[in-house]
Amino acid sequence: MPLLEPLPLVERAQAQGHAIVGANVSTVQMVAGVVRAAEQTQRPLLIQFNRSGLSLIGGVQIAAMAVQRAVADSEAEIGLHLDHADTLDELTEAINAGFGSLMIDGSTLPFDQHLTLAQSAKGLASWSRRPLEAELGHVAGNEAGVTIGDASWTDPEQAARFVRETAVDWLAVAVGNTHGGPAQGGLQVDRLRAIRDAVAAPLVLHGASGLTDDELAIAVELGVAKINVGTSLHQAAAAGLHAALNAQPANLRAALIESERTVEAEAARLLTAPWAVH
Repeated sequence: MPLLEPLPLVERAQAQGHAIVGANVSTVQMVAGVVRAAEQTQRPLLIQFNRSGLSLIGGVQIAAMAVQRAVADSEAEIGLHLDHADTLDELTEAINAGFGSLMIDGSTLPFDQHLTLAQSAKGLASWSRRPLEAELGHVAGNEAGVTIGDASWTDPEQAARFVRETAVDWLAVAVGNTHGGPAQGGLQVDRLRAIRDAVAAPLVLHGASGLTDDELAIAVELGVAKINVGTSLHQAAAAGLHAALNAQPANLRAALIESERTVEAEAARLLTAPWAVH
């Protein structure tokens, strides 16, 4: 099956009152693992690359080709998303490579500069008929390929203005979630509810590896339609490599195959969570 357009997949999740998993990956083995998990569970999935993932796999063109090849003989419903780009050039490269949706991240910029960047990105995304995600507030933490700064929680009034003036399709929010680690004080339910009431666009949650399944279920009830997971998938890949190399130190091939298997198991766990779209 060819890659699917991400926008209908996210709309379907929102209509169901569920969320689609955005799986951040970095290697061919991780791509294969998440594709097999989608096949096994018969659940839709967005495969995502940030700047670090693109660097590891060999660039935006190779990333797109790796995913396209992995899904070519698969019945899984899969889209391809660019995560955490902060320049229009990165968006253009991803469009030309065949990515189906885009994220522009100006979350560490002053609000007016962020607004201008997102408006320009939306013009490019609309021209290419791709949906655009942006982040308002800043999800802090520690994740390769992500601009790290101090956390700043999303303001509901600013969110309403930002979505109104940029027309972004999806809004990533900072409501206690953290990249690469445990949530800072837990999910801020009241803040998320106020954002949902102020914004019509589907919401996106980054840093989901640090939230509990109960918190994720509440977030989905409050308008989150895409949940990004990267840390737990990379930890699974590393655990597979470590175990296999401990058993057979010279057998890299076996270690890479085992990392694929452990990523598949973790992705299947995420895809069958109660909050995940069917």
